[in-house]
Amino acid sequence: METKIVNSWSFVAFVRANGPKAFVAPFVNQETGEQFSSLVIKKTDSRDERGIIVNFSSKMGEMSPSQIAREKDSLQVVQLESGSYKLCKQGESSWNEIDLGI
Repeated sequence: METKIVNSWSFVAFVRANGPKAFVAPFVNQETGEQFSSLVIKKTDSRDERGIIVNFSSKMGEMSPSQIAREKDSLQVVQLESGSYKLCKQGESSWNEIDLGI
């Protein structure tokens, strides 16, 4: 089941509004023990400060800090109906067009 997108920003605009610090941080799924990375957007370098967690879209996959820096102008952050945030390519959609040849 798809989750509805309720808001979106360019990656740079989102970090400017909520940062200015952006980190790729390691996390562990508490149910499966699987390790994964997400972005954390924060106002400072402090580990004590809570930041906004932005997960990588499953369609795009995880990115390294250098990949994010290189592609920052083609990335966007979307807020889902659940309140969570996802990083994805601008214009990324779960819709797949069908070429009917008509």
